[in-house]
Amino acid sequence: MSFFHLSIFLSAIIGLIIIAWIRSFDIYEKETYLTMLWAFLAGGITSVLIAVGIYEFLQIFGIDDAVISNTLGSFLVIGPVEEFAKLVGLLVVYGLLKKEFNELTDGIIYMSCVALGFSIIENFFYANSGENNQYLLVYRAFISTPAHISFSVLPGYAWYRYTHEKKPFRSVIIALLAASILHGLFDALAFSPWLNFLLLIYLYVIIRMSLRIVQYTNILSPFRPKFKELFETPAAGTVADLECPNCKSFSPKVLVRNRYFTASRCDNCGHHISSVTDIIKIFRIFAPEYKRFRRKLIHVRMNDNRILLSVYGSAFLDGNRKTGFFRVDDLSERLGVINEELLTRFRKRSFISGGLLRKLFE
Repeated sequence: MSFFHLSIFLSAIIGLIIIAWIRSFDIYEKETYLTMLWAFLAGGITSVLIAVGIYEFLQIFGIDDAVISNTLGSFLVIGPVEEFAKLVGLLVVYGLLKKEFNELTDGIIYMSCVALGFSIIENFFYANSGENNQYLLVYRAFISTPAHISFSVLPGYAWYRYTHEKKPFRSVIIALLAASILHGLFDALAFSPWLNFLLLIYLYVIIRMSLRIVQYTNILSPFRPKFKELFETPAAGTVADLECPNCKSFSPKVLVRNRYFTASRCDNCGHHISSVTDIIKIFRIFAPEYKRFRRKLIHVRMNDNRILLSVYGSAFLDGNRKTGFFRVDDLSERLGVINEELLTRFRKRSFISGGLLRKLFE
């Protein structure tokens, strides 16, 4: 198998893996793999064609790779051209999949698919552009691809607000300019022999920024369910011979089952019992903190002097860490506090803060 064919296969595999990773952040109303694949292909191909066309046009005026491969070219040409091309790709995707855009997170998800398609195709051409360039495919997949996705979060966010919330079109222009600056800085660092050691630090910062914006949109999602209301649905039966990890009662327990988690209510002490896996899902879904659950485990002493692990002081894990228990009212209150703290922290401390998002795009 020639490297040309191998690179096609590797590009496809890398693309599918990253699509699955992007989808994991779409918590409440997940987009299908098929629609994301369409966005990846249609948006990626469109954006590459637009970018290539602009670069070819600029060459008429003597503006070629040699001229723009520097700090000035990064900010004035590469960043604006490629971010504009990806925005056009999103417009094509929106025309094809308009009905799928039904929450703020979707603008980011589909724009990420466009950016992924652009980057994967770009990486493929770089890897096949000359001898000994094969390593670029994997190298750029881990460096350029997440960067391209991160740059595009802001235009995706702004585009949804423009099309669905009647925000002014200037918000899209501002987002495009912001993405172009972020992109230009990335390339400027890459071109500088003295500053490219900062590239990975900058990549870390913009990825964190992007994930915080996605988290922000998840908290605002109209599809985010209300935790307490899920316990008001009719019982799904009872569970016999299940010991309550709190009061040790073996009495039959009312079963609560929904699409998010399963829990059993102990009428003897009023706690609900769930597996640790389900408790992790609860914090993931109702207070979407990415990969922070285990960092929040602390040891607490119960009234009977048992030492248990607790999550935020509102859910408790038994000694074998297989099951846990909680009071619905206490956990619901804690989830609300966590979300408010997340929003406050985001608005005050984020690289692109919630306050700045509102000022720029609302």
